[in-house]
Formats: sequence, structure tokens, C-alpha cells
Amino acid sequence: MIDRRFPAAQSVLLRYHRVLAVPELALRLELADLERCSRGEGATTFALAGRGASEVIVCDESSRMFTGTYKALDACVSLALLRRAKVSRLVASSGGNLCAALAAYASQLGIEAFLFQPTRTLYKQRSDHFGAGVHLIAVDLPEPEVKQLARAFATRFGVAHVPDIRWRLAASAVRAMFVLETTADEIGAVDYLAQTVCAGFGPAGIYQCFAALRRQGLLRRSQVPRFLGFQQEANAPMVRAWQAGEPALAREHVRPEPSRYLEPGLYNTEPAREYARLAALLREVGGDMLALSDDDFGRHGAEVLAQMRAAGFEFSKLPGSDEVVEKTGLLTGVGLFKAIDDGRVAAGERALCMLTGGVRELAGSKPPTPVLTIDASRSEAEWLDELGRVFGLRAAE
Repeated sequence: MIDRRFPAAQSVLLRYHRVLAVPELALRLELADLERCSRGEGATTFALAGRGASEVIVCDESSRMFTGTYKALDACVSLALLRRAKVSRLVASSGGNLCAALAAYASQLGIEAFLFQPTRTLYKQRSDHFGAGVHLIAVDLPEPEVKQLARAFATRFGVAHVPDIRWRLAASAVRAMFVLETTADEIGAVDYLAQTVCAGFGPAGIYQCFAALRRQGLLRRSQVPRFLGFQQEANAPMVRAWQAGEPALAREHVRPEPSRYLEPGLYNTEPAREYARLAALLREVGGDMLALSDDDFGRHGAEVLAQMRAAGFEFSKLPGSDEVVEKTGLLTGVGLFKAIDDGRVAAGERALCMLTGGVRELAGSKPPTPVLTIDASRSEAEWLDELGRVFGLRAAE
């Protein structure tokens, strides 16, 4: 399963590409497809000073990823598949990280991309990732309408809507392989794998890979760590459903408060879709999901930053500010310290903190200018007409 020609710090996709051929994950991709698209999708690990009698190891999926978050994996897989299928245009929407990754990888391959993103997270982007043919479309509307517009655009103009859920799950299978190799050969076994959850594709993909390898007889149950998932309290539908013991997520669990978001890019307009999969995985392997409040962030945030700095990792800040650009990984550290203090991670247990974002240098780079800013002044149909006019697109037949 390991292609030792490629260091994990260079690209976990290249090192573990063979896992993508496991029957339950199978993607029609060759190594050559990934090599043409790869720009750097690496991961490393390092230890923190610790938290009481518990040990914390950081899985850094940020500083060696080309765009600073593990969404580089989604982008690389998506663009490799599109290129193989000779697709020349894509459309996507995100809170910022996926759009950043798709922009950078599409620019390299010359694939035209239409990327819809909320106006409130445009600060996450840098213009040098947006090459010719990559179009940023700002949306000053509630979060669900950002995704709805992207889908409507795809349907109206016959553009490929990405990424496919199967692609995202498969992309995280290589993360599972990195965890397995690292815990077997370098850092030793861990009791918990911890990650902040938005849509849940990342941990679902990791644990789906673990399950597939177990069914193939390639992995023992004892080698699979339990899962600790975190969501910000202002948008924590999965946590509410899990703590209520529900196997499915209902409308009463979804109560987003955007004005209170700790990380504005962490939103999911369709949480029910992946919750059932993730909840089933948690029941199988064990674990828990916790909500993180402003108080939790205030209590543990500075300590996480200090311990990360002492270990040699510095979170990127907004230019001229002490504000961390991408807080998802920081929130995982906050959640893990909270879980240790609350006794959910017991003395002597070891946890792997998945640092899915934290490094994104914005200083010296101008932010990209959106081609268009969509707001409530027109209907969806009118905006689609305007988009077609601006980009010279004809409605699909």
C-alpha cells in the first residue's frame, strides 16, 4: 500500500496512491494522473509538550499542503479525475478552503473554474492562486444559497459540479494510510484521532478506509483509534444529534448562528447527509463529539498557540493583525485540551490532533477581485442570466 519513492512530506496522495484501488474506495486513477496534478500534499507529525498525564501528537496537514489545508487533497483528486475524463470546466462552492485549493490546481492544469464563495470569507484567498480562467464569484447571501447557486449554475450551463462525495471520501483514505504508517513506525499507537468537523467528509473518509482495510484482512480492530469530533457551538448540528443519541439528524438540531462563528468557513448547509455515516462510524469504533464555545476558546486557545509555537509551528495571521487566518486546526487543539481536562481523554492516553489548516501566508499577496458579487437585489434566475452574459455561456440543452 506504500510507494516509498514518494516521501509523505512531499505528498501523501503519491505515497499512498495504491489505497485508491481498494475495491470499496476504487477510483479510476493512475499514478501518472496524480503526478501531473500534484503540487504538494504532504503531512508530518510532531509532539506537543503534553497536557497533564495525556500525550498530544499533532498531525500537520497544513504546512506541507500547497494551499495550507488538507483540501489540497480533494482538489488534486478532483482535478486528476476531471483531466482524465477530459472535462474542461468545473463549478464549486465553499467557505473558502476548497475554493482556494481548486483555484490553485485548476490554474496549473488550465481547467476553467467558477468558484462561489461567501463574501464574509473572501479574506482567505490570495490572487496568485487564481490564474487565467479561474473565476471567483462572491455571494452576499445566507450560506445555503451559496451552494444552491453553484448547483443551479452547473445545471443551467452544463458545467461539472465538484467535488463528488465519493472523491472526497477517497481523498481522505490517504490520510488514513498516513496515520497507520506513522503510528506503526514512528510515533507509536494512539488512542484517539481528533478533528474539527464541518461536513464530516474527512473523518468519514478516514474511518471508511480503516473499515475497508479491516474487511480485506489488512488491519486489526485494535489498530483503529477512537474518534473525537468537535464543532463550534454556534454551528454544531452533528454534536447535538450525537449527544441526543440520534442515528439521524433532524431539523431541530440545525440552529446556525453565523454572527457567533469562531471560524466563519466552518459551515455545512446539508449536515444530515454525512451525519448518519459519521455517527455509524463512531458507534463502531468508539468516541465522542463535543461543541466548542467562546469560553472554551478563551480558556484554551492561547495555550494551544503557545504549545504549537514551542514545537516550532506558527499559525498564519491576517496581515497587520493577531487574528489567525484559518482556525479549524486551532479549534481541534482547543477541543482536545477541553476533552483532556474533562476526563474524556484519560491519563496515560495518547491523542493525534489533526491539524487540517493553519498555514496560509497572505502578507504581500493582493486578495483576488470577484468577477461578480451576487446579492438579494435579483432573483436566482436573473443572476444566472447575468452569469451567462458575463462569462459568455449558453444554457445546456
